[in-house]
Amino acid sequence: MAISISELELVASGSWRSPEQDRLGEWQLRAAEGFTGRANSALAVGDPGVPLEQAIGQVTAWYTARGLPPTLAVPYPLGDPGGSELNRLLDARGWSTRSGPAVVMTAEPGAIPAPNGAGTGQVLIAAEPDDRWMSLYHYRGQDLPPIARTMLLSAPWQAFGSVREDGQTIAVARVAAADGWAGFTAVEVSPDHRRRGLATLLTSVLAEHAAGRAPGGYWLQVEERNTGARALYQRTGFTDHHGYHYRIAPA
Repeated sequence: MAISISELELVASGSWRSPEQDRLGEWQLRAAEGFTGRANSALAVGDPGVPLEQAIGQVTAWYTARGLPPTLAVPYPLGDPGGSELNRLLDARGWSTRSGPAVVMTAEPGAIPAPNGAGTGQVLIAAEPDDRWMSLYHYRGQDLPPIARTMLLSAPWQAFGSVREDGQTIAVARVAAADGWAGFTAVEVSPDHRRRGLATLLTSVLAEHAAGRAPGGYWLQVEERNTGARALYQRTGFTDHHGYHYRIAPA
């Protein structure tokens, strides 16, 4: 099912909902005590309802009042990160681009192969993450703050997959559904068990579990430079849809 960049970004926002949200026209202002870029940035899709110069000033004031760096999440067509009027204006105002721009990928319903878990341990699915799930998940290599659990349970519906072997949780992932699409986040495999297909296994199992809630299809995001992960997801049925990056106000 075809979906525009703006529509898909709104779907993704619905699957990872910040506890504090506000509106600037059609833009979303989101704050979650600094945990994750998506939850602590203004989503610049649609019309902010005011001239862009004024919108940038209001975004700056909103985040500064919360002790957060003013940040804009700016999606763009593949291969054209600087082509929008907003990006050119941010360049002129000295806003930096955070390292690690991302690619959002999508898969059609039924495109993800059925799970084949032979020899890969026990796969469990739960409505909430248990302590072992939480202990394996690290956002950007860091321990999780208390608000992480709030964010993980913020979608209208979500499920948590774990691969267990010899009593140990060795891989985890989350799937969340919103607006007829299901997205994958928090995919992590223990360093000692990588290159065994566990991320692919969890993606397949969770896609099957969420299929009834995802008539539109599936999405995920991956760093643009992570060519290994992008190749893995392409083999799983995903294709590149669009890119996005974070623009951060000068100090």
